[in-house]
Amino acid sequence: MLNVAIALWTCTAPPVPMTDGSARLIPVAVTNGRTMDVELGDLDADGHLDLVLATEFGQNAVLFWRGSRYEHDPDALPQGIVRDSEDIAIADLDGDGDLDLVFATEDDQVNELYLNDGAGRFTDVTDRLPVTGVSNSVAAFDADNDGDVDLLFGNRAENDLLLNDGTAHFAVAPNAMPAQRDTTQDIELGDIDGDGDLDVVLANEGANRVLRNNGDGTFADVTAETIGVRASEETREADLADVDGDGDLDLYLANVGWAGHSPQDRLLINDGSGVFTDETDARLPTLPEFSLDADFADLDADGDLDIVLARIAQGLGRPISVLLNDGSGRFSLSNDGVPAASVGHAIDVEIADLDHDGVVDVYVGNHLPRDYVLVGGGAE
Repeated sequence: MLNVAIALWTCTAPPVPMTDGSARLIPVAVTNGRTMDVELGDLDADGHLDLVLATEFGQNAVLFWRGSRYEHDPDALPQGIVRDSEDIAIADLDGDGDLDLVFATEDDQVNELYLNDGAGRFTDVTDRLPVTGVSNSVAAFDADNDGDVDLLFGNRAENDLLLNDGTAHFAVAPNAMPAQRDTTQDIELGDIDGDGDLDVVLANEGANRVLRNNGDGTFADVTAETIGVRASEETREADLADVDGDGDLDLYLANVGWAGHSPQDRLLINDGSGVFTDETDARLPTLPEFSLDADFADLDADGDLDIVLARIAQGLGRPISVLLNDGSGRFSLSNDGVPAASVGHAIDVEIADLDHDGVVDVYVGNHLPRDYVLVGGGAE
């Protein structure tokens, strides 16, 4: 499953206001760790989305949809493996038709690879990854256009592009990526220049970067001519979506201020050729809290893309904020529908119809105290 946040989830009724459906839908005790990432995919081929949780210095978990709720299956992943898991990629890496898992690992520097048996049971084949490093992000996509899925790891150093031989054995792609030493927090994929292949946006601590896909398995740094170099920024998430309805992908940067930088998020508008203009002041409200993630969905059923932000405020405040689109790509803050009783330091949000009622919901991955499923549509 590509890490491309372009999906427009449709719904039959506006999901705002939201209510806390966590106790009904997920095993809350499993999420009482430190969730760093959440990803969705049909892991057991039953036609329903399952959940994968990456935990910081805890046991990663798989939650399967079982008729009316998500249930933790401790046999899905090998138990007793505790690492500093930061990010997840889900894709069919060995070409057998099911979805495999990759975890990017930071402090203990061992990224993980698990192959699916088709029924949602995973075997550890981490030894097939030929690199180690301080990794905060991973993306899965066909980088060299040979029909299989490759892996790009975002590191605190040079990033690593690993090419797949088609059977989930990987080799480093020499000279495929620009030789840059960054601290990459997120990798976003999308065709920003309209040439039919996937380009790369690197959300960094420091200057963010845009890498143009040359179409031959190599990438060129086109940061200066596309978004401009801005060193004084700490971005935790980059997301691409058509916010103004003109048919191209615009760029949202979710920012924090831990290094003394401004925490204000930014919105850059694409001219259609992959050149972006910073229109933050005209299109976004002032956002003084730190943003760790941003996902797009049509939350109010008006045909445009709204934004849900994973936020960290002082104390334990509401873990998300909602930005509603006026239809032209201008956003206003609308937190009235977010339950005041939901609190936390949110790291990740995922938006989907999690309870199968035709209305979009929000999974909130919290660093503390627990995860939430905020269901759309109002009353439980």
